[in-house]
Amino acid sequence: MTQQAQPRAKNVVHARIGREAYTALEAWADRQGCSLTQALRTLLADLRQRELEEGSASRLDALARSMVVVQEQQARIATRIEALVSILRSVENGQAEREAQILQTQAGIVGLSQLVYAHLLGIVESSPRAAEIAASAKTKMQALRGEG
Repeated sequence: MTQQAQPRAKNVVHARIGREAYTALEAWADRQGCSLTQALRTLLADLRQRELEEGSASRLDALARSMVVVQEQQARIATRIEALVSILRSVENGQAEREAQILQTQAGIVGLSQLVYAHLLGIVESSPRAAEIAASAKTKMQALRGEG
């Protein structure tokens, strides 16, 4: 910059930013060992960087809040799933108990049927009508089977 342009530039900067700001800028440029233009560029770059960091920080905060909400939802869903699994297990246990009772009842009925059959067989064999009873039973069994 020429010597005439330098005072004019100072006057423009004074007019734009005020005497206090200009004095602070000049002192900072002197400490940094650079020109006023370079000092302004550096300050503006720092300001942009801070704005980016603040924007990133707010986005990170929003993401963190979203993650907390997602984790809370997952915890609620896990609790519901655990409750459903517990219900299903109790239903399965109840079903197994009922099946065991049914099998036990069936075994009792089969045993009782066998006893009744043996008793009736003894009665029929000792009866004078044994041949007639056997023929009737055979006819009824064929009818039940659809052998007609």
